[in-house]
Amino acid sequence: MVRLRDVGEKRMVRSIASMLSTSAYLGPGDDAAAIEFGGRYLVVSTDMLWETTHFHPRMSWRQKGWMAAAVNLSDIAAMGAQPLGLLLAMGLPADLNEKDVREMVQGAADCCDNFGTDYLGGDTKECSELVLTGTSLGSAPKNGLLARKGSRPGDVLMMTGTAGMASAGLLALEHDVASDRAIKDLFEPQPRIKEGTLLSSTGQVTSCMDTSDGLSMSLRELGEASGVSFEVDGSSVPIDPEVVRLAKIAEKDHMELALQGGGDYQLLFTVRPEGVEVVTNALGNEAKVIGRCIEGTRNVLVMGKDRMELEPKGYEHFRR
Repeated sequence: MVRLRDVGEKRMVRSIASMLSTSAYLGPGDDAAAIEFGGRYLVVSTDMLWETTHFHPRMSWRQKGWMAAAVNLSDIAAMGAQPLGLLLAMGLPADLNEKDVREMVQGAADCCDNFGTDYLGGDTKECSELVLTGTSLGSAPKNGLLARKGSRPGDVLMMTGTAGMASAGLLALEHDVASDRAIKDLFEPQPRIKEGTLLSSTGQVTSCMDTSDGLSMSLRELGEASGVSFEVDGSSVPIDPEVVRLAKIAEKDHMELALQGGGDYQLLFTVRPEGVEVVTNALGNEAKVIGRCIEGTRNVLVMGKDRMELEPKGYEHFRR
C-alpha cells in the first residue's frame, strides 16, 4: 500500500492533475485556474489552512484571518491578475469564542481591503479544529496572464522582495528573540498583487509563481513546468540583514533560510533577456535578478567559484 507520506504533496497533486480534463484555458497544476470570460480570463484559486499546521500559538485571531486571505490572494498575484474577491469557508469548533471569530473575519476583511478587493462571504461549519478554506477570484487580460509554464534556456531568473524573512520570524519565536518585522512577515504575509499586475503589463514575463513553499522548492516546480532548470547566483539572492542577524543568533545558515524557508509569498519569475530593463523600470528595487534559465533537469547554485546542485528542500505536506 502506497501512503501519502511515501509520495508527498507535490507528487500527489501531479497524480490528481493527470486524472482531470478541463475546457478551461489553464487547468490544474498552476497557482490558479484561468477560464475565458468576456474577453478576459477569470482566475480562480483555493487554499486551505488549519490550526495545527499553519497557525502559530502566538498569532492573534486577526492575524489568522489575514493569513487565510493573503495566501489565497497570493495565487491571484502569481497569475498577474487583479483580485475580484474572496470567499472564506470556516470550520469552527463549537466552543470557540464568538468575539474571536469576529476578530478573525475582520482580519480577512482588512487584508482584502488592503489589496483592493472584497470579502464576499463564504460558509461556516462545525469542526473539531479551526480550518479556513479560501477561494480567490481574479481577472487578467488575455495578453497578460502569467503561468508557470513558458520559460526557456537563456531567460533571466528574477524575484520580488527578499528571501527567508518568514523563516527568520519563526526562529525569532523559537529562540525568544525580539524581531517585530520578521514576526510580522511570518504572521501577516503580503501578497504581491501590485507587482503581479505590473509584471503582467510589461509583456516580458515568460513564467511566474509564488514562493510560498520556499525558494528551492519553487525553483523545482517552475523548472519542471517548462522542462528546464535554473542556475542561481547565491550572492544575488536578496536577503534582509534581519535574516542574517536572526540566523546567527539561532546558529543557522542564513543562506539555508533563504533557499529552503517557506512562507515568504514573493514572486519568482523569468523574463526574456531583452525585457529585464522593462521589468526593472516597472518594479524598481522590488525586482532582483538572481540567475538564469538553463537546459537540464537539475538546478545549480553558484557560490563564488563553487557550483553545486540546488536540491529542493523545505516543508512538504504529508512528509515528516
